[in-house]
Amino acid sequence: MCSNKRKSYSSTKSNLHLFFGPSTVKKHKQTYDQSLFTYPFIDAYPLPSFILQTNTKECRIINDKLDLDLLYITSFIPSPCDMSLYTFLLNILPWYRVKYSKQTDRLVDIITPRYTTVFGIDDTQQSKEKYNRTPREIPPILNELKQHVEQITNTTYNFVLVNFYINGQDSITYHSDDEHWLGDQPCIASLSLGAERDFYMKNKLNENLKQNFILNSGDLIIMRGKTQHAWLHSVPKRTSQLSGRINITFRRAYLPEGTNNYYRYNVGDGPMYRYINGKMIKHDSD
Repeated sequence: MCSNKRKSYSSTKSNLHLFFGPSTVKKHKQTYDQSLFTYPFIDAYPLPSFILQTNTKECRIINDKLDLDLLYITSFIPSPCDMSLYTFLLNILPWYRVKYSKQTDRLVDIITPRYTTVFGIDDTQQSKEKYNRTPREIPPILNELKQHVEQITNTTYNFVLVNFYINGQDSITYHSDDEHWLGDQPCIASLSLGAERDFYMKNKLNENLKQNFILNSGDLIIMRGKTQHAWLHSVPKRTSQLSGRINITFRRAYLPEGTNNYYRYNVGDGPMYRYINGKMIKHDSD
């Protein structure tokens, strides 16, 4: 009986189509202001409608494990300022899903499992023509945030890297930020905004030495001393999580290799994305 009903419906639909003729409704391609996808942008970065607030009341030092030296500040950006900043950055920044090649036993293409963007230039500040990609000035809101972080870390930063994890499927595997252009004992500050995510750390020489966190919106974790050379860190997948998280890291690059590396792996040569009307829109998408 179910089969007969389906046939009857199909026949009726076909007859109606013949009676009225094919649809004359055209599907129009949605277009966006192309200036949104041209960097540097025609319009300067907007100023936020909120006042950036910081809080250092809940601050603790974590240094009870081999070569681990952390400063952990919960709610460094207090609520509701944290979500105002999250929404503001998500909507004003250019984003990239970088594709690059990596040599293992063979050459493989890797698509970065998160959206990224980067601003800044290394200490040498060579003429822009000498870099593989033109360095980008740090937007005012990120520069203001950088100054707040510099005050509590007593460190000067010249790079701001921003990651957007659109949901729990986006992640970053175990790694350390121990490149030579960051110096002997880099101080790297990492701010979380939006959805909570796990932040796992393990010692390079002894995997039984671990330090795990659940980072909430507004939390700031500062990795300093020997941490980068002795420890790995990661943000693993959370398959059931649907909401997004922005992570902002502040670091200081001393050499041009740092500038070239960051723009290669955080901007790359692919299309720009913008977050428009609640979703990521690619420059060349329909």
